[in-house]
Amino acid sequence: MRNKSMFFSVVLFLVILMFVVSCGQKGTKWQGTIEEENGITVVKNPKEPIYEEDVLQLEEDLVITSPEDEELMFQSLTFLVVDDAENIYVSDSKAGHILVFDKNSEFVRKIGRRGQGPGEIVYPFEVQILGQKELFVNDMGQAKAHFFTLDGEFLRQKTTSQMIAFRRPKADSAGNIVAGYAIGGEPIKIVLKKFDSELNPICEITSSDIITQPPVLEYFEARRSTNYVWNVLSTDEIIWGDIKKYEIHVCNSEGKCVKRIIKDYDAVTITGAEKNKLIKNMYGDNPVPSNITFKFPDSYPPFIRFSCDEEGRIFVQRYDSSQVEERIFYDIFDAEGKFIAKTTLNYRPQIWKNSMMYCVEEDEDGFEIIKRYKANWAI
Repeated sequence: MRNKSMFFSVVLFLVILMFVVSCGQKGTKWQGTIEEENGITVVKNPKEPIYEEDVLQLEEDLVITSPEDEELMFQSLTFLVVDDAENIYVSDSKAGHILVFDKNSEFVRKIGRRGQGPGEIVYPFEVQILGQKELFVNDMGQAKAHFFTLDGEFLRQKTTSQMIAFRRPKADSAGNIVAGYAIGGEPIKIVLKKFDSELNPICEITSSDIITQPPVLEYFEARRSTNYVWNVLSTDEIIWGDIKKYEIHVCNSEGKCVKRIIKDYDAVTITGAEKNKLIKNMYGDNPVPSNITFKFPDSYPPFIRFSCDEEGRIFVQRYDSSQVEERIFYDIFDAEGKFIAKTTLNYRPQIWKNSMMYCVEEDEDGFEIIKRYKANWAI
């Protein structure tokens, strides 16, 4: 009898253990589909991700504060990139230069200076590293692209004046650049194109016409100077999407679409008060010019921008109906295109590298700082 009782106790323990383990498993079965349509892989995702909980935790790893040297003090940090040695290059648009720090936060050098001569910069905005050999600086102040060695030696410059609002250059491993721009006229043509390191066009990825009827402007297109969002994966594949629908196109290095990632979502309605706030964000306390009227869609675009890490994950910054002050919402897709998780972050990631996330933040006193976080995944 005693042996029988012990037997049942052991069985009961094993059943309970299996139940606990089963309940403790993270994630559910993915409810989407993967199909082939006209030679393109189409990944269709449901509204909810595989993992209900936040599977990404960021651990602060490094903080870089403004140098005490008045000439080097942070004034308006815009974009940063990281090379293979983990040196950090950050553009300061107001100061007119790029600052370089090593992986231990030590200041290394300043690249460029304000001016309009060779190697001089008016408004350095985006920066990119080309093939681990050159630093690319998009100077929006004089419509030029500047090229430096990583040691800071000026190499050359190219005009971008024929490409209106040349924006968001993203480099692949070979030093090619994907960027968007506009061609004036009626209608205005918005183009997303791939260039070599001399800014010679390689291929057009996509384009569209925007029919304008002055003085009416589509707010989100006017605000961004484009209706496209894009980035480059670690595989050198190009991802892009149109802000009118939740669909990510994945293109090979020749610009041909090989995959479409689609996600079902709930649109977020724009209220009248939010429209006024958006316009104020654009003009501040200044009145909207009398010859301009903004046209708003009924709801926010499905996404704002893309970032991606070295494991092929895509982070889609989105609008959310449950807005939390000073939090940024993201949908996360794996390298296959499956919607795996949601997360919220305090600041927008500038770059993911070596399982680290880098960004520009503000400290408690409102001063800009650079931070590096270690990404810990519970998957």
